[in-house]
Amino acid sequence: MNHAEKKKNALFGALLWILSLIIIYPLLMVILTSFKEKREAGSLNITLPRAWLWENYLEVFERGDILRCLFNSVFVSVITVIIVIATASLLSYAIVRRDTPVCRLIDKLLTFGIIAPFAAMPTMQLLQLMGIYGSLWGMIFVYSALYLPFSAMMITSYIKGLPKDLDEAAVIDGATGMGLFVRIIVPLLKPIAATVMILVFMWSWNELQIPMYLLKSSAQYTLPMSVYSFYGAFSTSWNLVCADVIVVSLPVILLYAFAQKYVISGMTAGAVKM
Repeated sequence: MNHAEKKKNALFGALLWILSLIIIYPLLMVILTSFKEKREAGSLNITLPRAWLWENYLEVFERGDILRCLFNSVFVSVITVIIVIATASLLSYAIVRRDTPVCRLIDKLLTFGIIAPFAAMPTMQLLQLMGIYGSLWGMIFVYSALYLPFSAMMITSYIKGLPKDLDEAAVIDGATGMGLFVRIIVPLLKPIAATVMILVFMWSWNELQIPMYLLKSSAQYTLPMSVYSFYGAFSTSWNLVCADVIVVSLPVILLYAFAQKYVISGMTAGAVKM
């Protein structure tokens, strides 16, 4: 490696460090502020707290109704994942294996499902007609509809790489219809299904805008909504607000940290043929 290349790599490394600090600084500030007392936290800097107040987190659990919001978030995210995985897998399998003009049209229409934005008023009116507006189930169905197109495109691309010989061999062995799909195809979908599960879970867990439109009672708030509500009540107590943000963010951060390899491998497997 010559001098010019070393200089170029050094400059590139310095640039990456600067970009990393843009992300690390606010994250570190939130973590340190969450352990400070109220007056000290108002400075919003990355200095170490004079005293590490773990009591801030206990106060957040007591005054922020975290456990109920945690249950709501888990319920909404898990049910959304189940609905999306089940429907996207069946839809993708039908699109790829039937290969009719209608299926090809549906495959192309999935793109519009990704592009189309969330329309609050029509969605609210539809949920009111269905009698589920203001409920967690109404929000689950909206999430499922929003995340289904992308999930189906990912799984469709993955299934296109599975040889049809597997289906033909299964038919010869007596497997047909849903039995063929469950026994032969579903086990092969584990890599891409894991990726879709993680992505859909994180999207539904972190969503804030949609619950603001679709939920009417604080008893149904999810964790992101609890942060919004908590900030409104304790906007002058930055130590408590930051502690609340950490508590809400920690589950999905841990999930992504442990499942990162599945996300990367699944995105690679499902996206290269899209």
